[in-house]
Amino acid sequence: MSDLLWRFGMLVVVGLFLWILHRYIGIYPAALPRSDPPAMPTRAALSLAGISLSISVLKVLWISPWIERAIRDLSLRELAQAPLWSIPYLLLPVFLVARKMGWGAVDLGLTSRNQSPDATIFAVVFGLVSGCAAYFTGQSNISIQVLPLGALLVLFYNNAFLEEFYHRGVIQSLLERALGQPKAIFWGGILFGLTHIALDMSALLQTGGVIAVFSALMLQTMAGWMFGIIYMKTRSLWPGIACHYLANWLPSILIVFLG
Repeated sequence: MSDLLWRFGMLVVVGLFLWILHRYIGIYPAALPRSDPPAMPTRAALSLAGISLSISVLKVLWISPWIERAIRDLSLRELAQAPLWSIPYLLLPVFLVARKMGWGAVDLGLTSRNQSPDATIFAVVFGLVSGCAAYFTGQSNISIQVLPLGALLVLFYNNAFLEEFYHRGVIQSLLERALGQPKAIFWGGILFGLTHIALDMSALLQTGGVIAVFSALMLQTMAGWMFGIIYMKTRSLWPGIACHYLANWLPSILIVFLG
């Protein structure tokens, strides 16, 4: 019961911060130019989301168990996965949008230019606060793990960078060109949440039941909306990457240094 209450409280708190970010932090920039026809980027975005969902299922059912049996060292395990996840989450979308659509680094959010310092400050502060809250309460949506520093360093790439690049830099940007800004954030967040459903089900069905899985899915979706707004207002991936990493892995970092 306490776990479910924590999850409900997290939904309320994240929803409040999401509303504040949307209404009062920074401003939305001019929309990206619409694609003609809009069906092409929509199909590309849905196809990429489907690939991500399929990989997530395979990861939970087969890939991760096999890697865990084959490699005992946690840092080496994450390092070995980096080229594996780079193929679908980096090389494939780069081929699609850079080679086929002519996008450059700025189009993908790979830029140090930042159009909203306020949204950047919000991203870092929210990541720190949510990570610290998870550590001190012992509650985390992805679990708090005791990990070596090497693994935590590689997870910056394997988790935060690749997910933000794939879902915000590519999928959300495709949706914005097809559907406009509000729908891009809305549907981009839903697709982001759905790609985590296999992980949520495997982690929570045996311990928390259907309600826990649903709350985790909602929290992932709301996180997708938050990262999406941060990315859209800043037009840079780096603030969202920092927020994503701190929210997920700051609790594990604090365990290393504080116990």
